[in-house]
Amino acid sequence: MSRDYEMALIVDTQENADETVKHYESLIAEHGTVVNVDRWGVRRLAYEIQKRQQGDYTFFLFQADPGAIAGVDRACRLDEAVLRHLILQTEIPPQEEVVEESPESPEDVSDGSEEEDAE
Repeated sequence: MSRDYEMALIVDTQENADETVKHYESLIAEHGTVVNVDRWGVRRLAYEIQKRQQGDYTFFLFQADPGAIAGVDRACRLDEAVLRHLILQTEIPPQEEVVEESPESPEDVSDGSEEEDAE
C-alpha cells in the first residue's frame, strides 16, 4: 500500500545540483510515483552547513511504499552533495482542473429590485 510523502532536499551548490536532483528524482521513481518536483534554486542558508552559506533547494511530492523510504533516506545520508534532507509522510491533495470564469458585467446581474419592461 503506497503512501504520500514529501521530501525536502538541499544540495551543495559547488556540486552539479541539476544532476543530483535528477538522480534523486529517478531514484524515487524506481520506488514509487513522483507527483511533483518543485525547484526553488539557490538560496542563502539560515546558518552554515559544512562551511557552506548557500544551497540548492528542491521539494518532491511522491507516493511510495513505506519500505522504500529507508532506501531513499540512506542514499541521501551517504551522498556528500546532499547538505540536508527531510522526508515526511503527508497527504497530497487531489489535482483539480482550474476553470476560469469570466467576470460578469454589472448589466448582466439583476438584483431583482428593478422591474424590467418586457412589454
